[in-house]
Amino acid sequence: MKTILTLRSRKIALLAPLMLTGLTAAPHAWADSIELLAQTTLVNGTEATTDTFFAPTAGKVTVKLTDTGWSSPLTALSFTASSGNQVLSSFKAGGMDSVQYTFNVGPGAYFANIMATAATGNGLLGLGLYSLNMSFTPSAVPLPSTGWLLLTGLFALIGVARAARPTEFMGTAAA
Repeated sequence: MKTILTLRSRKIALLAPLMLTGLTAAPHAWADSIELLAQTTLVNGTEATTDTFFAPTAGKVTVKLTDTGWSSPLTALSFTASSGNQVLSSFKAGGMDSVQYTFNVGPGAYFANIMATAATGNGLLGLGLYSLNMSFTPSAVPLPSTGWLLLTGLFALIGVARAARPTEFMGTAAA
């Protein structure tokens, strides 16, 4: 009887690393939302910045552009998102405190261009401040991840059931 238990224990001990390897080798699903870019920029007069962001797969990009109002409100604030050959989104936020806009992208590299103009004159310093937050939300969670996990779980259950079942003794009994 002791030999049968140690044989079962060995099978289970060999099966455990195989199950863990299957779970770690499965492609992982990504988060609901990924932060692409978060920055606050000080503007002196008129300034433009261009940043690059990457979308890992098809999805939706959400842009929130905020005029903080420090030291004075900005007189102009605009945003443009583009790929290498086309403009994907463009909007102006001048005179508003905060604007949120969304647009769809495919996988690849994109450019975000922000132009801002601070108010001058009447004793103002000609300084302004804006904040930009960009986040990415994938279109859907990939099915291969769930398929890998399901198959790994099924194989693990089958392996544990086979390792734990009682062995049958073959042969004849002495009379």
